[in-house]
Amino acid sequence: MHRFRLLLLLTVSPGLALAQASAPRVHELDEVVISAPSAADTLRVVPHSVSVITTEDIEHSPSRTVAEVLGREANLNIQSYFGRDKGATVDMRGFGATAVSNVLVLVDGVRLNASDLSGADLTSFALSQVERIEVLRGGGAVRYGDGAVGGIIHVLTRRPRNGPLKGEFEARTASYDTHELRFSASGGAGPLSGRIDLGRLDGNGYRDNDEQRRRDTAAELRIMPDGALSFMDVLLRVSRHTDEYKLPGPVSRERFLSGSAALRRSSTASPLDGGSTDDRKFGTLWRFDLGDFGVVEFQTDHRTRDNPYLIGVNPAQPLSDQQYTIESTRRDVQLRYDLDYSAFGRIHSFGAGFVTQSSDYLRRDVGRTVIDQSRLRTGDLNGQAWYAETVFRATDALRLNAGWRSDDTKNRTEAATYRRTCQFQNVFIPVEIPGSCVTGFESDSRYASSTKSHAAELGVSWHPVKALIVFASVSRNFRTPNIDELALASSDLRAQRGRTIEAGVRLQPDDSLSFGLTLFRLRNQDEIYFDSTGVPSVNRNYDLPTQRTGVELETRWQPSAAWLFAANAGYVQPRFKGTDADIPLVPRWTANARAEWLQTPSLRWIVAARHAGRRFDGNDLDNRSFAELPSYTVFDLALRLDLGGGAQLAAGINNVFDKVYSTIAFSEAYYPMPERNGYASLRWRF
Repeated sequence: MHRFRLLLLLTVSPGLALAQASAPRVHELDEVVISAPSAADTLRVVPHSVSVITTEDIEHSPSRTVAEVLGREANLNIQSYFGRDKGATVDMRGFGATAVSNVLVLVDGVRLNASDLSGADLTSFALSQVERIEVLRGGGAVRYGDGAVGGIIHVLTRRPRNGPLKGEFEARTASYDTHELRFSASGGAGPLSGRIDLGRLDGNGYRDNDEQRRRDTAAELRIMPDGALSFMDVLLRVSRHTDEYKLPGPVSRERFLSGSAALRRSSTASPLDGGSTDDRKFGTLWRFDLGDFGVVEFQTDHRTRDNPYLIGVNPAQPLSDQQYTIESTRRDVQLRYDLDYSAFGRIHSFGAGFVTQSSDYLRRDVGRTVIDQSRLRTGDLNGQAWYAETVFRATDALRLNAGWRSDDTKNRTEAATYRRTCQFQNVFIPVEIPGSCVTGFESDSRYASSTKSHAAELGVSWHPVKALIVFASVSRNFRTPNIDELALASSDLRAQRGRTIEAGVRLQPDDSLSFGLTLFRLRNQDEIYFDSTGVPSVNRNYDLPTQRTGVELETRWQPSAAWLFAANAGYVQPRFKGTDADIPLVPRWTANARAEWLQTPSLRWIVAARHAGRRFDGNDLDNRSFAELPSYTVFDLALRLDLGGGAQLAAGINNVFDKVYSTIAFSEAYYPMPERNGYASLRWRF
């Protein structure tokens, strides 16, 4: 299924000359989905709920961040502490606080999720770099493995293009003293082409102590040889993302509901709380098109991330003795093979792959040399997996999907504390021996594990007529404990296992109208969570199975070149099996609506609304201990004006009616979202 928008009931002037205006089309069922079981699969084949967000969708959206764009999709709920991408989490099908580990985010086939609990950093790439985003709900575990429980979000960035140099420059200003500059250029000749992306953002944020600074650099070189090597396509890419950010604290429920904007914005645990990130990536992709013998891809990626930060600062103590630091390195190698072959009079697809991953992790807590307080956690993760999947076309209308993955993961963690150890001699009382004291880190605990996991999928799609597709699937997924969870784990912590069953229809009577409906049930055994109420507080497996039952509904209608109407809605009941308690931080109902009006060939108006129902506090496992987070509906307004000569003006107002809302609360400590705010940008394409 696709990304859809609801058209508000407005009246179009019949006198407008729009015959030559270009307007977005409803996504067709023959659109290719890169994240599907076969490299050339379309929406006709994928037996899952799928949304495709194109460049055109992004440009016509009032959203200015990756999280905002994703938050407008069915059953995708954004959990945000500060109303920006930094620290935001995308929840899919109702995982609440554990969504960081149960929704897999990929960028160009490489997992963005870190090996710890920090999740996927959505600020590590710019929205302007995005070519398309594919949201695959309930699937992806066979091809992508660990963590694809709720589904996957696959971000595909723009590639170098051969030909004359083309590019764009964009300047944006927004509320809270926010200023952003973006530049990109691409071109090439002969076998070589390249692309460069540069960006910077500075802003003070909605809350006090909410400043952020971002710098982004990315470059790609594409080599497509001629002659005897024309079957090769080589891509080299390097990127660096750096940021500095502050951390405002939560506010009490009384302040949140007080009606005072100043009280909601002012609370901060410490004006010195904050951190920085330095994220460096280097990757290569080698593609070999062997014609009738298939396509081979060999991909390598190396990522290094440094993240020092301060939280809960005591100004009376040296900052160096209160600093936390995370340093991580990850190396990924993927070998993929895809083949279309003929059998029984039809074309079928087969794919297989082998994947290896190794990660090193170091975390320092409370400085480096504070006696009995500084702690050091180290760990490494090494894994390898293989998978195979196929699409078998039984008839012209009936297609079967099947896949299997075997995953072998080895983890090791160690925790140590900085201590001073001395030798004593007894002279009536113990007396320290001069020069005998030694300071250094002493090991507190070691943990090692080896886990074998499996993923599987069986699906069917049937399209009796061109306009209709009926699909169903059952898939098995898994999630292994990450390095943070292993460092503070119960002795019997196990890998999480789950199964998803879903069925749905996709209907497209013509190019102007589409509709989709999906029903699903996701059941997990041994779901991993952090038990903050236990003694000690550690990561455990839920004793009871968890079950999420729900529905996704999407529709899109474009009656003319001037108008686009679309909407989606999602419902999920996130329950502990056998109880009447919902999983915290999951709204049962979410909905999005959008209207676009092309008033003239150069002026487009966009109105959008998003709704999230009430949800339980993040620490309210029994649904009785804390007040619920209230539901909210937020409206946004935007316009796009083409000025000619490749220039475009964009402006918008977010949260038009100044709604007070929060997406996260723990023990009635709330993180308010931005009030009414606006932006304006000027983009020039050359």
